[in-house]
Amino acid sequence: MSYNGWSNKETWLVNLWLGEAFTMDQESGAEITAEYIEQMVEECVSEAVESDCGFIVDLLNCALGEIDYHEIAEHYEEELEDV
Repeated sequence: MSYNGWSNKETWLVNLWLGEAFTMDQESGAEITAEYIEQMVEECVSEAVESDCGFIVDLLNCALGEIDYHEIAEHYEEELEDV
């Protein structure tokens, strides 16, 4: 499934939050490789541990949004019925 032209939402968020920095770095002569991008994301994660970083909050919200809380609740309801 694609998201705004990207392969998924997480990929889109990395570009949304860091794309301007990638563009500026590229204009300064940096080669924007997968490893470079991964390093930038890792740096953001490290910084987020020490501060509020909207990028990380958005990533976490995406992951949390994938959780089906109803399915978990139904599982435990079925467990109660089996006792």
